[in-house]
Amino acid sequence: MRLKIVDEIQNIFEQSKTWVSLEIEYAKLTLAEKMTMLLSTLIIGFICLLLGMVVLIMLAFCLVELFKAILCPALAYLVVAGIICLLVATIYVLRRPLLLNPLAKMTTKIFFDKTPSHK
Repeated sequence: MRLKIVDEIQNIFEQSKTWVSLEIEYAKLTLAEKMTMLLSTLIIGFICLLLGMVVLIMLAFCLVELFKAILCPALAYLVVAGIICLLVATIYVLRRPLLLNPLAKMTTKIFFDKTPSHK
């Protein structure tokens, strides 16, 4: 009887060790998956930001050429610079709803969503 109890305890101990090692492995895999999703989202966002800046520069030069037909060149560049400063100030004032809230939602969704992302 005593040997049976000792064997049961050893069996429970071995199963517990296996369970803990599997839980650690699962946590590592989950962290790797979530970090991959976060990094890929950040890389795509950076590429979109970079391309958006190129488009903004092109649009600024186009707007300068449009204003050159009405104003002198120096004043056309000044007006476009003012428009860009106004755009930057607007983005700064609205940074919470435009940038911080969506970024927080995305990060929370990636790290705390219980549904598996692979389908």
